[in-house]
Amino acid sequence: MLPRTKKTGSMSILLTACAILFLPRVLALNPGYTQAFSEVDASASLDYFRDGGDSSTITESIESQSDPLKPPRVNYPKPSMPRPPRAGDKFIDPSFGTEIMRATDENDDPIGLSTYYSHWPTFNVNNTYILVRKGLGGDALIKSFNPQSFSVGAGYKPGPIDIPGKGAVAVNLESAIWHPSNPNLLYCFTGYRNGGMGLYLHDVRTRRYTLVKDFSNLGGPDDYLWEMSMSSDGDVFAWSQMQAGRKDNPIYYIVWRQSTDTVLYHNLTHGTISKVRLDKSGKYLALQNAEVQPDNTRNAYLTLATGHIDATKWNPSDSPAGHGDLGTGFIVGFDNWASGINVRALNSVHAPKLVFRFQDAKGTVDWTNDIHGTMLADNESWITIGSYHEPSVTLPSTGVFSDLIFQVALDGSGRWRRICYTRSAITNRSDTAGYWAMPKPTISRDGRFIAFTSNWENSGRFDVFIARITPAPVVQTQTRPRRIQD
Repeated sequence: MLPRTKKTGSMSILLTACAILFLPRVLALNPGYTQAFSEVDASASLDYFRDGGDSSTITESIESQSDPLKPPRVNYPKPSMPRPPRAGDKFIDPSFGTEIMRATDENDDPIGLSTYYSHWPTFNVNNTYILVRKGLGGDALIKSFNPQSFSVGAGYKPGPIDIPGKGAVAVNLESAIWHPSNPNLLYCFTGYRNGGMGLYLHDVRTRRYTLVKDFSNLGGPDDYLWEMSMSSDGDVFAWSQMQAGRKDNPIYYIVWRQSTDTVLYHNLTHGTISKVRLDKSGKYLALQNAEVQPDNTRNAYLTLATGHIDATKWNPSDSPAGHGDLGTGFIVGFDNWASGINVRALNSVHAPKLVFRFQDAKGTVDWTNDIHGTMLADNESWITIGSYHEPSVTLPSTGVFSDLIFQVALDGSGRWRRICYTRSAITNRSDTAGYWAMPKPTISRDGRFIAFTSNWENSGRFDVFIARITPAPVVQTQTRPRRIQD
């Protein structure tokens, strides 16, 4: 198979349909719902895969369709439907029976609102607030959310921080992260050099900020923090360190442990590392290079306890994951050589396991879609994915994996759950049909809600929508990386 380009990690998805009704009531996702449609042959064959020891080669087998979590890999119709007129309006996805709510509208922003990215949480720990990106300038909006009534309330734009000697300084909420146990607190930091290098907590009740840690001793007056990640227990944090005016940003990466107030790492990037990200355990740091290096290195992984760095190469043996997410001691994402999903333990990064492939019931592999995946749910046996047709790809599409929110089991069984169509048409020809209109889903920690972005068939704006689902079942993941022992 041809490797995917470094820019995208494709997949394609299309689904079925019926009629669309705006309903005030809730309909939870039934994993077996797709089997009820007469258009689908219940005995249709399904390809599923078992890892053959190398991510570039897999063994395929065919079995009759009997598991509701193995729906036929066929193209389901997507009927046209009007966009819900206001935030708070709900409807049932006609193809898969999932209840969806429009969460933002023109009253929140005249151009659009979106999720930030699939590894930064939209929902707080108990699903009572959501954090979304507002407009094209990077502002944020925090809205109340009621998980029982499945409704949204009024929103507000967090204000600046009053920093002594500098006045009101804007806050960067692009990589803000909700507190792991207090639903009213949000970790954030100032966005540019005039704010220094401070980590803050924002209280959504008082709308005030509290300084957690000042890192200004690690840089000069033109330095600032960028793209935060955090362990799931809220103890370990990581950032890139930027400097205004530099062309080789970021210049450092920082890892800090809150419980001991210890800077674990403050290392130069040497102009090659473009971003860093912690896994959920806070034991590993992913180091992402902006480009494939002369020695063919694509990414690397730092074990915080030992300082050991293990690099993955841009080749079919290592097959570095793309547009995925980090779980507890593992990483999962797009397999650029197999057009599928692979997963690997971070203490064994050269042993990726192919757990799913974007192949239809006829055996055709689809390379025409890009994806973003999220592992924010506490149940780490599934990855939640949002896909869209990549307009730069001219290969033929099966349509089976396009424009979809779906979940893939990480046990290698081939099980997957189609949640809903996103109805986001990406052309990259306008602000409302480009990056910020890509679905980029996030999932709540309890697995009950999925937020995603849609421009509703290139309507001229984009908004956040929320799907309410039955949480995915916990599965035994034999192909899942083993937990790391201290």
